Amino acid sequence: MKRTIRVFSLLLAAVMLLSAQALATEPAQKFTDVTKQDYFYDAVNWAVEKEITSGVSKDVFAPNRDCTRADFVTFLWRAAGKPVVNYAMSFSDVKESFYYAEAVRWAASLGIVTGLSKNTFGAANAVTREQAVTMLWRFAKQQGFDTTQGGMAIREYNDYDSLSEYAREAMAWAVNTEILKGSNNRLLPDAACTRAQLVTLLYRLKSQTTDMVNYSGDVTGWMYASESKDTLVNLLVSIDTVAHGSAGGSLQQASAAVSLMKLAMNESGKVEEAAKTYLAGMNATQKDFFSFQWQQALRQANALLDGSEDPAILDDAGDAGFDLQAVSSDRVDALDKTVTELLRDAGVTDEWKNHTDLEPFYAA
Repeated sequence: MKRTIRVFSLLLAAVMLLSAQALATEPAQKFTDVTKQDYFYDAVNWAVEKEITSGVSKDVFAPNRDCTRADFVTFLWRAAGKPVVNYAMSFSDVKESFYYAEAVRWAASLGIVTGLSKNTFGAANAVTREQAVTMLWRFAKQQGFDTTQGGMAIREYNDYDSLSEYAREAMAWAVNTEILKGSNNRLLPDAACTRAQLVTLLYRLKSQTTDMVNYSGDVTGWMYASESKDTLVNLLVSIDTVAHGSAGGSLQQASAAVSLMKLAMNESGKVEEAAKTYLAGMNATQKDFFSFQWQQALRQANALLDGSEDPAILDDAGDAGFDLQAVSSDRVDALDKTVTELLRDAGVTDEWKNHTDLEPFYAA
């Protein structure tokens, strides 16, 4: 009897071990057409784990299949957290019932996509390499990544002259950051992007650092650095690190206003949680400083929305793709009310609303 029990126990332990191993299997291992030797193996694992995409069937990923414009916009939308926006699309070929409709609406509202024409998105068209990189560049900018990294390296490719004019800045950024790597010294801008190539582009992007995460200023007691990967928190950081009164300060304020308006376009509950998280890591001086920065960004945003500020400043600030028409003044007001209440709960008085410069925050 004891021998029987012992054998059963051993068998049970073996079954449990095999089950645990099965649970630990990486997502890509279930696909018969993805192996550990493939350059895109880690990217597929990441994309499937993050629910950015899945296979075309239970055990087939189809890495070499051309990706459509609708597919890639959907990948980006999922990577951004599936935001819901209030925006009237002009694309007649994107019906509300289509699985990618919400993704296209979001991407169009932020200028990530502009369509093949004013009324045509071209959802079923294969996305070319230069189109994909341009969308990724606009997406990266919207997410708070440093997209200013250009350079001359791109000119070393044999087919540089075949790049479309609209794509050159984006392609230069992608090459310089090694998000994009050519083939046989060619960029192949007109070639269709495959599913494997697109998840690899996104995977390489996520390893890049944002341009708004480290700040230390002259403010008394200030030494705050955010390393959050939360998009909403990073938008708050971008507002908080504007250098008022410095060279280019007005352009930075315009960018801060865009960050504020992007926050207003997101779900209010998520923004409130992000703001709570951000404020929780601050001391009293830092909270006062943020409240000043918030008020400045709010004034600039309202000026852009009511027309008293020339929207051309967004072009100079690097936010030419941002659509002011997609922003509701009511949502900006509601966002301000939420943040103001959070600041009051954190012990910040209304005195900061009277500040017009940084002097109160500097050491005497």
